[in-house]
Amino acid sequence: MMNTMTKQLNSTTTTKAIATSVVACGAYAIYRLFIKRPACPNVQTSDNPIKEGFSMKKIPKDLDTIIIGSGIGGLSTAAILAKEGKRVLVLEQHDIAGGNLHTFTDNGYEFDTGLHYIGGKVGVKGSPLRKQFDYVTDSQVEWESLDDAYDIAISGNERYNFVSSWKRLKKELKMSFPDDELAIEKYFSTCHYTVKYIFPLYLALKMLPETLFNVGEWLFSRQLSIINKTTKEVLDSITSNQKLQGVLTYHYGDYGETPSRGSFLMNALIACHYRSGAYYPVGGPLKISENISAVIEKWGGKVLVRAPVSSILIDDTSNRAYGVVVKGKQILAKSVVSSVGVPTTFMKLIPQSHQSLVSKYIDIMKNDEEVASNISLMSMFVGISDPDSSLNLPKSNYWIHNSWDHDQNMSDYRSDPFKIPAMFISFSSAKDPTYNQRHLGKQVALVIGPCSYQDVAQFEGDRVKHRSKEYVAMKVKWEEMFKKTLLEHFPQLEGKIEYKELGTALTNDYYLGTHKGAVYGLAHTPKRFAQYWLRNKTPVKNLYLSGQVVCCGVTGALVGGYMCAYTMSASALLHTAFVWS
Repeated sequence: MMNTMTKQLNSTTTTKAIATSVVACGAYAIYRLFIKRPACPNVQTSDNPIKEGFSMKKIPKDLDTIIIGSGIGGLSTAAILAKEGKRVLVLEQHDIAGGNLHTFTDNGYEFDTGLHYIGGKVGVKGSPLRKQFDYVTDSQVEWESLDDAYDIAISGNERYNFVSSWKRLKKELKMSFPDDELAIEKYFSTCHYTVKYIFPLYLALKMLPETLFNVGEWLFSRQLSIINKTTKEVLDSITSNQKLQGVLTYHYGDYGETPSRGSFLMNALIACHYRSGAYYPVGGPLKISENISAVIEKWGGKVLVRAPVSSILIDDTSNRAYGVVVKGKQILAKSVVSSVGVPTTFMKLIPQSHQSLVSKYIDIMKNDEEVASNISLMSMFVGISDPDSSLNLPKSNYWIHNSWDHDQNMSDYRSDPFKIPAMFISFSSAKDPTYNQRHLGKQVALVIGPCSYQDVAQFEGDRVKHRSKEYVAMKVKWEEMFKKTLLEHFPQLEGKIEYKELGTALTNDYYLGTHKGAVYGLAHTPKRFAQYWLRNKTPVKNLYLSGQVVCCGVTGALVGGYMCAYTMSASALLHTAFVWS
């Protein structure tokens, strides 16, 4: 009897020991495969990692991934994959990496190009967005807060300060619109609900295979219904006060769609993004691309400029991307990521022999007005003399509208390109506390307005900086209008302007590699967000998209970069899950 019990106990003990060993081995295997990151090789970085010119000799051996374009989407994907031990190569057609993060200097003035402010509590260490930036930059970027009123919305003599506290903002709006207190509360609560609950659900579903996506979309159709609505539709259900609607949508220029076209999801994302104020990178936006590029190099990757990709290499048999062509030379890799936008990727980089794989999506982007880009931007860069630092320029952004009826303003502009519906004025030299150290006695302003590609398309064949007299005349007229508005709101600049240069949609195409000047990518309408195919994984095997797959803006591209890395590497998700909480 005792022997039998002893045998049973020994058997049970042995079984437990084996089970424990199996679990331990499995846990160790998971740790080795997915959790433990490879040791950083700490490769010596170049003196200027964002200006390394292209050369076949500089390409790392045995590439895992080639990233086309060096915007924040492409750079973040590259950095995340590099930290997973992948050999990555970023190729940029311009002479400096960074996309809309890049800055340029002319006549002694330094200008930013695409990053003018960021919210998301990025200036607060430990906030999710700060952790997302810190991970890809190795915590080498600091952030300066803007003025408490980070945005000032203006039309005529009316002015509304958008301050860095929703509690105070709602209080001030209620004082201006006393009959709409409930509507104001409803608007902000709807924005909060959409961003906190609906948007994460939408992103999670987009990561799923199409069948599961369709099932999830059906299961959560009621919750997701707000994504199918325009800003105008949602606001009409909240208030009939058209002026209040106009004030609440003053920032439509951040994503390029007026309330009757734009998705309420985008309006809500912008509103919530700045609910705790806004920030600017210390040292300028270039600091972000410099440090991400250094991280990529430290982990054995490379960022090369003056490297225009003319085509993606796709295998005829398997329809698998296996490299790219640069200056007539083939560069091979296991996978390819494009961060230069879906239109450029599908229409220009995928060879004609394989465009049948994406032809139906090309047709949508070309022919569907609710998906194709609706508007571009033109920017006037202004250099200002301030030798005694007496101009006292604000760290706020100014949004100046012809009226609070944004749709009517845009309609007027469509019929007359010189009826600019709105302008955005920003002073990056005032936002960056180190600017004066680099450029003593100088200040810079940026004035931005919409630009319809159709108005300048006739000049696209002209040589850069040698375009026709008609084009130059249009630019001069726009410059005069922009300058007049700038001086109306900042009369202390009279006689101080030493430099000004205006770029149009054609400028965006040349320097940023956009498609028809579309700096925001595809239209941010409800129909755009209903396109399941607009995701990181493409119909071409081993070809992925990053950047503006999620939505426009530096933050949208950053999130798109993370999602692209997750699509390609499960371990990347495990290693970076902490950045989302």
